[in-house]
Amino acid sequence: MFPFRNLVNIIPLNKKMYIKVLDKILNIKEQSSFIPYNKNMNYKIKLKQKKYLFLDIDGVLNSFDDYNMTGNEFIKNLKNISFITSKKQMSILNNIVEEYNPTIILSSYWRKRYSLEELNNIFRENGFVGKISGITSKEGEEHKDRWNQIKLYIDKNKVKDYIILDDEEITRTERKINNFVKTNSYEGLTEKHLKDIGKIW
Repeated sequence: MFPFRNLVNIIPLNKKMYIKVLDKILNIKEQSSFIPYNKNMNYKIKLKQKKYLFLDIDGVLNSFDDYNMTGNEFIKNLKNISFITSKKQMSILNNIVEEYNPTIILSSYWRKRYSLEELNNIFRENGFVGKISGITSKEGEEHKDRWNQIKLYIDKNKVKDYIILDDEEITRTERKINNFVKTNSYEGLTEKHLKDIGKIW
């Protein structure tokens, strides 16, 4: 909550100028309505938190069945293959983007194999309507250190509102992460997960 009684004293009571100055000061992109200043009222603005989606690829945007191999075969051949995405899972991801407009940060292994530009091109070619805005740290072991990599990004960028979408357990401890949505490696992203995300956001 942000009180701005003192700010109003320096803002001309002109509707367009009022909104323009508030946009600049508070970085609010949209003003749904104009409320005239009344010195007897205690004005407050509730600022929405920016949403972040930490996204895995394998087991989320595809399944091992899409690769036509078992999990063990996939791991053995990892260096000789490229990732694929399923139209069904990509469609659900597009629904998430259109509904919540999250900033997408890739936490998948493939962030080490491709540049951000290459990843966005591949996603776009496969029907993605959004944008991958960044990646988590490349330091540490894959899967084993994934939570630490995500946590590093969260702390560095002061992320408050986020969801982790992954087919692997994020931590190897008893700690439960409430905003973690786990998929099945052999199914990928489904409508059920879309509902789970809706319960969080």
